[in-house]
Amino acid sequence: MKMYPGIALLAWLAVFPLAEADDQAVKIFDAPDYPGAWTLATNPDLTITAAEAAVHREGAEVYSRVLRLETVAREISRTNPPPAAATDIRQFIRGYRPPAIPYTSEAAADRTGSEKFNCLEFAEDLVKQAAMDDIPAQVVGVLFEGMATGHAVAGFPTAEGGMLYFDSTPGPGRISHSAHEAQVQVGKPYQREGGGELAGVGKLPVSEIISVTGLMESAGSLIAGPEAGSVKTVLVVADETRVQAKGIDYAGPDTLEISDGQLAKWDEASNAIQAALTFQQDRQKAARQNILAQAAARALAEDERLAAGNDAYGQLRMGERYLTGDGVATNLTMAESFLQQAAAQGSPTAVQELKTLNEQTDGKNSD
Repeated sequence: MKMYPGIALLAWLAVFPLAEADDQAVKIFDAPDYPGAWTLATNPDLTITAAEAAVHREGAEVYSRVLRLETVAREISRTNPPPAAATDIRQFIRGYRPPAIPYTSEAAADRTGSEKFNCLEFAEDLVKQAAMDDIPAQVVGVLFEGMATGHAVAGFPTAEGGMLYFDSTPGPGRISHSAHEAQVQVGKPYQREGGGELAGVGKLPVSEIISVTGLMESAGSLIAGPEAGSVKTVLVVADETRVQAKGIDYAGPDTLEISDGQLAKWDEASNAIQAALTFQQDRQKAARQNILAQAAARALAEDERLAAGNDAYGQLRMGERYLTGDGVATNLTMAESFLQQAAAQGSPTAVQELKTLNEQTDGKNSD
């Protein structure tokens, strides 16, 4: 028995219920002039203030914008653009990115408390994004033989007279990253480029292809937009100001003007940091010098102890110390005495240094 459009619509909506309209949603930042993260607040005069998160350049906070939004009544003139060429449709699909929302069935949403986002929501988003590029598209329902449930895709009529179908639905719990062209034909199984066969029904023949958007319009404009000549209320930017970061003026896209007062504060902070760093370095240097002095004193005491005990090495070291002034005052007489003691005990180094010392002494005496 053939199903009439109204009955088919009710059967379809039983599987894919309409998303509730969100009259709280405010769409003003799709325009290129207002990208960014915004916080909206309603003012006592019923205007809306949109405050932007702080903008940073080179790690420094530069400014944030504040917009004052007003509601304006505008007349709607609906136009139906002609179908796009298949090449233009595929070009749009290559640049399309689905919402970063994981696929969540109605059953999973009821179980976890998450927002439902299934094939219908993915198809609706694709149709809306296409409309923003003036590319006609519609939500299309696909029913399968012997099954009460179906699947939703986006259908694009082409200027060549055909119809292209695209599906961006990912697997359960996954986030979609692109849309894929689908083959939808009555009597044949549903197929999609890049895989993505539908679990349970993917191998069943397609029994019916339904224009969900068209049925909804004919059944009472359930999701259709306003008719031509009607009026809708939109938000417009009435005023825009920039809240500057303290001490920094935003002069242009690539230029920061820093006030003299802010520079003075930065210089003061820099000088304080440098003074603290210098003080720390001086303390570390003094500590190192103290350690070296203590080590030198211990080495001198050990050499003196060895020399006093008639140790040849201790006598050699004390002779060298008096010869060069290492830890003691230079004294050539004491140097010669210690070196002679070490040489008498067979130290070749002491013999050689005595010879050098005598040559230097003789040379000075002859002068």
